[in-house]
Amino acid sequence: MESAEELFSTLEEYERDWYIGLVTEKGWHDSVLQEKPFLFSLGHDLAMGTYTGRVLSLQEQLVHVGHLNGEGVRGQWANLSWELLYATNDDEERYSIQAHPFMLRNLTVQAADPPLGYPIYSSAPLHFPCL
Repeated sequence: MESAEELFSTLEEYERDWYIGLVTEKGWHDSVLQEKPFLFSLGHDLAMGTYTGRVLSLQEQLVHVGHLNGEGVRGQWANLSWELLYATNDDEERYSIQAHPFMLRNLTVQAADPPLGYPIYSSAPLHFPCL
């Protein structure tokens, strides 16, 4: 620093834009909620005998959010029924499962009740004696 003013402005920037402390402290949590642009912490792993540093910076992240239309999903299941029953395409890797990534085709087809989709959970047969 070349002047006291420059030092002062740098310290103000650190106070305003940075959290410097432990991740386990309440200040870390509060700084995340306040959306401070930068977070910095040091840690010590006793088992490994190493020191770690963590620097996080606030950034915008593009996230895709969507909503599946119930009619679209039922339409996919109807098409799958037609394909399996009338087109006799029983190949597990058939094109229709992966044909439309925007409609989450693979997930919606798998979510259909068997025999169209895949069972959510299956176990070995259980036998219970009646008498």
